Amino acid sequence: MTGVYRDEAYRRAEQEIEATLRSGAKELDLSQRYYSIDSQSLTELPESLGKFTDLQRLNLGNNKLTHLPESLGQLTQLQALDLAGNQLTALPECLGQLTKLQSLNLSNNQLTALPEWLGQLSQLQMLDLSVNHLEALPEWLGLLTKLQSLKLSNNRLTALPESLGKLSQLYWLLLGANQLKAVPETLRQLTQLQTVNLGANQLKALPEWLAQFTQLLQLSLSDNQLRALPESLGQLAQLQELQLDGNHLTTLPESLGKLTKLQTLLLDYNHLTILPESLGELAAKGVLKKLQLHKNPALGLPDEVLGRSWFESGSGKPPKSPKEILEYYFSTRGREGQALRELRLIVVGRPKAGKTSLIKRLRGLPMNPQEMETHGIDILPLDLNCTDGPVHARVWDFGGQHVLHAMHEFFLRSRCLYLLVVEQRTNDVERDLTYWLQLIRSYAGTAPVVVALNQSKGIPRSLARAALERGYGPILAWVPTECAAEADVPGADATIEALRQALTAAAAGMPEPKKLFPGKWLEIKHWLEGMKEPYLEYATYAEHCRLLHEDNPEQQAALAAAMDELGVALNYARDPRLRDTTVLRPNWLGNGIYALLRANILTPTPLAPDGVLTVGKVGEILAVAGQSNVLKASEYPPEKWEFLLRLMNLFQLSFPLDEAGSRCLVPTLLPADEPAESGEPTGPGVVKLRYEFDVVPGPLIGRLLVRLFALIDGRKAWQRGARLRYVTAQARVWADLNEKYVYATVAGGNHDRDELLEMIRETLKEMFREYERLRVVEQWWIDNNWVPRGTLEKFGVMPHEEDNDDVQPWPKEAAQ
Repeated sequence: MTGVYRDEAYRRAEQEIEATLRSGAKELDLSQRYYSIDSQSLTELPESLGKFTDLQRLNLGNNKLTHLPESLGQLTQLQALDLAGNQLTALPECLGQLTKLQSLNLSNNQLTALPEWLGQLSQLQMLDLSVNHLEALPEWLGLLTKLQSLKLSNNRLTALPESLGKLSQLYWLLLGANQLKAVPETLRQLTQLQTVNLGANQLKALPEWLAQFTQLLQLSLSDNQLRALPESLGQLAQLQELQLDGNHLTTLPESLGKLTKLQTLLLDYNHLTILPESLGELAAKGVLKKLQLHKNPALGLPDEVLGRSWFESGSGKPPKSPKEILEYYFSTRGREGQALRELRLIVVGRPKAGKTSLIKRLRGLPMNPQEMETHGIDILPLDLNCTDGPVHARVWDFGGQHVLHAMHEFFLRSRCLYLLVVEQRTNDVERDLTYWLQLIRSYAGTAPVVVALNQSKGIPRSLARAALERGYGPILAWVPTECAAEADVPGADATIEALRQALTAAAAGMPEPKKLFPGKWLEIKHWLEGMKEPYLEYATYAEHCRLLHEDNPEQQAALAAAMDELGVALNYARDPRLRDTTVLRPNWLGNGIYALLRANILTPTPLAPDGVLTVGKVGEILAVAGQSNVLKASEYPPEKWEFLLRLMNLFQLSFPLDEAGSRCLVPTLLPADEPAESGEPTGPGVVKLRYEFDVVPGPLIGRLLVRLFALIDGRKAWQRGARLRYVTAQARVWADLNEKYVYATVAGGNHDRDELLEMIRETLKEMFREYERLRVVEQWWIDNNWVPRGTLEKFGVMPHEEDNDDVQPWPKEAAQ
């Protein structure tokens, strides 16, 4: 077939030539871009092309030509010839007759040398030889004295001929991606150059005479081996774009500030340790529009300050302006700022794993055998003596009760250190590890984790550590610990010290403590740390920032994000559900919601037996919680009750039962036992499916009930499941006590049953996507066996999901 296609391409080319000849046109385009036969390209040219003696422009680019016909030399009126993107290894001498050529494009071929007759084309103004295999250039290249543009990128050049300096009209010179080890001396004569690309070579230094390029507008030196820049660079007064990314620069000359027309400066992927003050002055004038400083870790510029790269695709906020970046940089230098040396250490684990006792021992306090369970969140100080100086950690000790796990999304952050405490002696230790690591990865990405295998007497237990690290890493250390006193368990102190060293090593490797803070930010931080109000409207926060001399809205937002990461004041500005109220005192929020989620066990008689909260009921619960020392009731006056209830709804911890949101259902307050008549629906056409997990994520079922609340059949709901109703269809959705499966059984009229099942499936799949590294398998009950859906799709029993946008009925085999 290929031969047929090529014959047809050749025939069509002849027709195009004849038609153009008849029309008297002076331009012919036979490029594959424009002219193709079923994506096949020309492999040879028709001889009839030689008849075209008046032709001025000929485009033969992007074909598969390996040779050119002699008749091409008859086109003596040609001014532009494009042969780019072919497979030419040599050029016929007949092309030397094309003495009127002004533009010749030979890029993307396989040329290894240039024929001498090319020097006869004395009218050439543009010559493109990029992407070939040239290892050297001939001296006669200097004969092409009218050249204005010379492109030699992506070859194998190690040097340039002396005669190149005779091309005095050259203003465009591309030499990128060659093997030049120094800027060729011959270039110093080309004083009219406006664009020079020397990127992706092996340059280690720049000559002082570069300053002679006074007309230069663009200079690319990316991806070389430059370690320093000459001061003379500042004499390039017309320069608008300077690319220095991907080098080994540690400093920059002050003379950069003299480049008053510079609009783009790329400095990412270097080793910069300091920036010249003149660069800040240049940005302040507003001429510099693009500045890339990413991947220069010694500068201490956090990601939120650098913003998105100018070359990163995707929606979202635009890259940060040079003025913003450099204002932050210079405000954190010298007396104006300092490294904060702080981080947040989040401690998680099941109840009675020993979290609070370990924290006490790390802080030099004795363990209390009668330690009460943690109510919500305790925030405590801990100092770690890293090799480069002390780091102050804010330790967040979470209550481990299952009902509180739904809160974790709103407190776990990616730039924190995690201490996961598990009781090593339990039979379910690996399941516990999987559960908590999955939770951390879902909400904190790749944040570092240290695992404490507690109550081990210092003896490590054999665990599937390698598998857990592959699935849920990075895990920096596994430390067997014992929080009992040394007198009771010999060697206990050594395990605590080992844990301290593991946390210290982890902190030393994190960039967060090394971030530099402007002096004015430190003042705002001190104010937030002493904040008496439970929460601030963002406008109030911004106004106080202005009073403390930070009036840039972008910097106010960056500081709020940093305070959130540190746990000083929670910030939800990036969460569309909480844009209006974004600065909260952490323990006020955590303890208040903790009390509401535990309302039914604060007293012998449940305070919300039906799982429904009202504003008045919130006040009653908070008062009881205050009497139980769970919180300070005086910090929760009546005007805050509705706000707490609104946050519960926004966090998907509850569901409003009325438009005003004054009555809400809280799934964790539902009965633990199933209500009467909540069994699986029966009847013809019953369909059963289940989802198998390593461990069911703690918040999953509660949130599922919130999202499917409109379908709950009356009061038939409990903490782990619900009965649902949709028109004539009924369903039961629940999680098993072993936290491994979520089941759904659906029955009813065929159409309604299909609709209800699909609503359940789509809601669950949407929720699964919210968890990182969640391993889950959908299975269907067929012929008294649970069969993975993937298997059913493979054998054609079920349709492939990607092929079906609408609701799909299950196979007959699935309906019992």
